[in-house]
Amino acid sequence: SFMQQPVGYEIVNGRAVMVNFGALFQNANVWVQFPHVIFSGFTTAAFFVMGISAYHLLRKKDELFRRSFQIAAVFGAISILMVILIGHSQAQHMVQTQPMKMAAAEALWETSDPASMSIFTITNQATGENTVDIRIPNVLSLLSYNRLTGKVHGMNDLQAEYEQKYGAGNYIPTIFVNYWSFRIMVGVGFLMAAIAAYALYNVLRNKPDGKFKFLGLFPFFIVLPYLSNSTGWIMTEMGRQPWVVYGLLKTQDAFSPNLTPGMVLTSLIGFTLVYGLLLVADVYLLAKFAKAGPEPVAEKGKRTTAEEAYWE
Repeated sequence: SFMQQPVGYEIVNGRAVMVNFGALFQNANVWVQFPHVIFSGFTTAAFFVMGISAYHLLRKKDELFRRSFQIAAVFGAISILMVILIGHSQAQHMVQTQPMKMAAAEALWETSDPASMSIFTITNQATGENTVDIRIPNVLSLLSYNRLTGKVHGMNDLQAEYEQKYGAGNYIPTIFVNYWSFRIMVGVGFLMAAIAAYALYNVLRNKPDGKFKFLGLFPFFIVLPYLSNSTGWIMTEMGRQPWVVYGLLKTQDAFSPNLTPGMVLTSLIGFTLVYGLLLVADVYLLAKFAKAGPEPVAEKGKRTTAEEAYWE
């Protein structure tokens, strides 16, 4: 949150020095970003459990999976609702503290009151215009202020304001990335809300075998929260550009002058290989144990297979 909205610091000899630790916890950005991330994690867990439970229910395995699906459906429905509600508050906070990020996410070049929401826009960032622009009047103002009117600043005005405040430079982030990452995040989020509501509806019907129409799709839904989470973080970080710390430190001023392109490339390849191998191992182990399901409860005084493997 400090990178998005720096607080509790003073500039001493060109360096940001923390002077108020408590201000970090009072940072308004923390109280919209942190719960949004936490409930996104809860949603991810719920969809994972629903997907694995559905896989086993389709194979007529164990009453345990019927119960685990029920719990995950309730948990997931509550969590995704909280993600959406808190995300709305986070977007309203962003309009006030990082208006350029929201303007780029909506491909909004000119300041508007009331402001329209983009349904589909193709923009030419080089010329500063939209070649295709389908919008709904008033909706962006409604989302920003909970009323049909309200000024939302456009990129042209913000660019001029930031040049005057921070000096010459390009303060508009990559619109294509910002625009589509925002829409994928929101679109997948509402899709998950519909899926969670459908799952909860079928859970409340309380069918004896736990099966219902489209249950076979739930293992594939496991990927949805990862997609929404990833695009949300892409927007958060890419939309902040050209800043590392918003309004305080630019990306162009943050890298080490001693680094060469070869060093960066080598590090990138190394990290990609390491994390790629970890990803393969993670997916393999998750798939292996998820397919296997739980071990039978051991009789009193006996160990399960997993316990025997541990003690050998």
